Amino acid sequence: MTSAKPVLYIYGIFLFISWNLMLLLDQTHYTIEDKIKGVLFICTVTPILFTLVYIYHKHRIGKIIVAWALGGLFLINTVCFFVVP
Repeated sequence: MTSAKPVLYIYGIFLFISWNLMLLLDQTHYTIEDKIKGVLFICTVTPILFTLVYIYHKHRIGKIIVAWALGGLFLINTVCFFVVP
């Protein structure tokens, strides 16, 4: 069975480039504040994606760490969905 690691890395690079281009080239839809927030978000999320992919494929314990990290993010997002107006 082949590894999905290269595909996930390529996907991360694609997301990073395409989201930044979308935010920076669209002059009518997004305000300057939205563009800054979007670029900061994708610049924060991309290293997290690459780190989780690396940890996941490093050892068997990496799969457990990634599962707990994703579960924690899910809980945080669920709480924020109901708490933040």
